[in-house]
Amino acid sequence: MRSSMLWFAILVCASGLSVGTGLSESQSDKGPPKMVRVTGCLVKGDDPGEVWLAEKKGKIYGLESPKIDLNVHLGHKVVVAGHVLSEGKEAGIEEAQKQNQTGKRETADFRVLTLKVISTTCR
Repeated sequence: MRSSMLWFAILVCASGLSVGTGLSESQSDKGPPKMVRVTGCLVKGDDPGEVWLAEKKGKIYGLESPKIDLNVHLGHKVVVAGHVLSEGKEAGIEEAQKQNQTGKRETADFRVLTLKVISTTCR
């Protein structure tokens, strides 16, 4: 009896943990985000410490990385791999306001998992 109650308690806790972590990792039921590679030049963003990746085609990604110091690579042409992050409705409004003030606009936010330097200049 005691053993079956212990297993029941473990099962309930494990179920709760998997539901909680699943909600925090993904806002949708589409599964894990798709890994994407983007090539471009790293430039300073509008805010202090903000780094953007500017593609040749004109798209601009606001970059973030918990492990890579992106500021070290400002002015470098790079290939980054990671995930495009979805923005909430309020963030979209803020980005539209930024566009009006600076003339530049981020296309999307991007979480960088790996970075490879192609060139130390953006020519």
